[in-house]
Amino acid sequence: MKLSPRMTVIAPALLLAIAGLAPSVAAQTGITNTAIVAPTQGAALDDYLISRLRATTDDQRYYVREIVKLVDQNKLEKRLVLALERYARRKSPYFPLPVYERALRVEAAKRGVAVPTLKEIVARNGASAARAIRDSRYR
Repeated sequence: MKLSPRMTVIAPALLLAIAGLAPSVAAQTGITNTAIVAPTQGAALDDYLISRLRATTDDQRYYVREIVKLVDQNKLEKRLVLALERYARRKSPYFPLPVYERALRVEAAKRGVAVPTLKEIVARNGASAARAIRDSRYR
């Protein structure tokens, strides 16, 4: 039986793959399915929320880190934080952070936990508060 040129290349690779000797090859697209990937640690939760809530400014990232600190202190449940992240992305896929902030404040108030607003975070950070005031002036 004579094999075609194409089959002479494919046949050994198939035999090695069947035997389990060929190294596995995975496509590296750079795209991850974040719906399946769940954070496991504090730093991972931090990065996960920043990317999923599209926190782009330093103040927004600092706000997310404050929320993660509340989770680490066991004042907020990790389940609640992740559920509200999914809710915010469903309600506002392009700008989920404002929806997340409001929903988290409501749910945290039900549990007796004080969650700072993004404005309070900006007011605490002197440099960004001064920049916000300077940028908001009418010219």
